[in-house]
Amino acid sequence: MALLPLILPKFWHKYETIILVLLSIISVISFSLISDKSVTILKNVITDDYIPFIITLFTLYVLSNGIHISIQRRPSTMANIIFLGGSSVFSSLIGTTGASILFLRPFLAMNKSRENKTHLVIFFIFLVSNIGGILTPLGDPPLLIGYLKGVHFLWEIENLFIYWLIYLIPCLTILYLIDCRMLKDNPLPSEEKVYSQRIEIFGVLNICLIISTIFILFIDSIGIMMRSILLITTSIISIIFRRNSERGHTIDLVPFREVAITFFVIFIVIAPVLFTLETNSDLLHRQIDEWKQYFDESTIYFSMCALASSFLDNAPSYLLFFNMAGGDASELMTSSPNILKAISVSAVVMGSMTYIGNAPNMMVKSIAQKNGVKMPSFLWYMGWAAVIIIPLSIIVNLLID
Repeated sequence: MALLPLILPKFWHKYETIILVLLSIISVISFSLISDKSVTILKNVITDDYIPFIITLFTLYVLSNGIHISIQRRPSTMANIIFLGGSSVFSSLIGTTGASILFLRPFLAMNKSRENKTHLVIFFIFLVSNIGGILTPLGDPPLLIGYLKGVHFLWEIENLFIYWLIYLIPCLTILYLIDCRMLKDNPLPSEEKVYSQRIEIFGVLNICLIISTIFILFIDSIGIMMRSILLITTSIISIIFRRNSERGHTIDLVPFREVAITFFVIFIVIAPVLFTLETNSDLLHRQIDEWKQYFDESTIYFSMCALASSFLDNAPSYLLFFNMAGGDASELMTSSPNILKAISVSAVVMGSMTYIGNAPNMMVKSIAQKNGVKMPSFLWYMGWAAVIIIPLSIIVNLLID
């Protein structure tokens, strides 16, 4: 899935659906060969993980599409810095998925006259789709899992705020330097020199529905099915209201459909990988004990979780290493806070390393491409992330130690 679009792009786009189906079939067959519980595990993955995940994603997609932020001002580097900085804060309040969908379109509209916009979308993924979600359990699915496992609601903002700043400020600084150079090499058209400045926000009902959605997600006692029904209900209310409103328009589901299909295959392919890791947890623990002679334990967990979050999915990766570290939230918060910090930061931030590390990444890529932005290939995007995110992560990891 990572290499074929790069190596054989025409072949991939022509036969993408067939390839994805074959990958799913191969994964199911191989899983059945290594476990007699494969059918049950795959069924649970689809019903307990994928369906609630995609319903939540769909709800946030629909509700965020009903909120319209219109920004009319002359595009500038400082405006982009302020916009991304503010949007990253909202990621911790309405989730990285909701913030990505809500702020991407006005961000692209604000820079529509820019010739080079690729770097802007890449930093949008870094800051809004990933790093911004580090401050609360509302921000990103891994932290939501931690909250449901017993991590205090305010633990992240009390313990991870400094690491958020270490990622945020350098990323904005690097973007400032790159964008200044881009504008110098490709100045704005002359008609952009005079530009009326106005900000308008539409969709109060959908803002209220998003707040309701957040509460629904945190009522754990209602069960998966009831939560899904309530989320679908909020989507239906939004769609009905949109059709009856003067500003009503049809929701473009193409980006969501692409993400839904891709992540279905990812969930199927991930299942045997996670099963293998979990069934070999004793071996991993012994390996960790050996590595402790050379590295701090938090560094080990940070590195392992970073690798898993980059190529699998950051939510199950967080759960895997949370359980490997003992699975007791109270003990981790008090006796081993550095390990919990390492797992939390790594799961959230390192999801930005690839398009498939976090659900909003691919959705942002798809929407940006639909709006005419030329996005880098899977490996080129990884190159951007490696140059910017990895050095900052090394600094954060050293500080956690």
